[in-house]
Amino acid sequence: MSDTLSLIESSFEKIKPDAIAFSHCFYEHLFRNSPALEAMFSEVSQELQEKKLVASLALIVENLHNPTALAQALQGLGAYHVTKGTEQSHYPLVGQALLQAFEDFLQEDWTPELAQAWVSAYELITDIMLEGTHDPEAHLKGELTFYEWLDLYGDMSPTFRSLVQETTHFKYGVH
Repeated sequence: MSDTLSLIESSFEKIKPDAIAFSHCFYEHLFRNSPALEAMFSEVSQELQEKKLVASLALIVENLHNPTALAQALQGLGAYHVTKGTEQSHYPLVGQALLQAFEDFLQEDWTPELAQAWVSAYELITDIMLEGTHDPEAHLKGELTFYEWLDLYGDMSPTFRSLVQETTHFKYGVH
């Protein structure tokens, strides 16, 4: 498993300098492959959605070595998404778009081993997120989710930026 984690971490490091472009690429694939899903995003800022994806990936990758905290966060993320209309059938579509975006960005570095590492990771992430969909209220507990924080305060909030930097070492706009 540590080899898988290393592959995932190193591949994410390679896309960090262009993380927002990566996220844009992801949404292009998602909407091209599954046009019906675009309607779910009609009332949200595409730029904000792209930042949410980047921030979520950064938090997930940075916390792969902390499975307990990651499981709680992913269950909460699943609970949040189900309240926004995400269905179980959407997860494979998102996974496909994510893999396509990684392949586009990593090009010759996208190996069969790396592809399998991300497939395995995405399957695990999906399983844990879906656990949160069975009883969303239990996982949301009246606190602001990561996405709700971003919706309310935006990524320009010093508190949000501090949170991201402290928990993920991710920096927007650092190349």
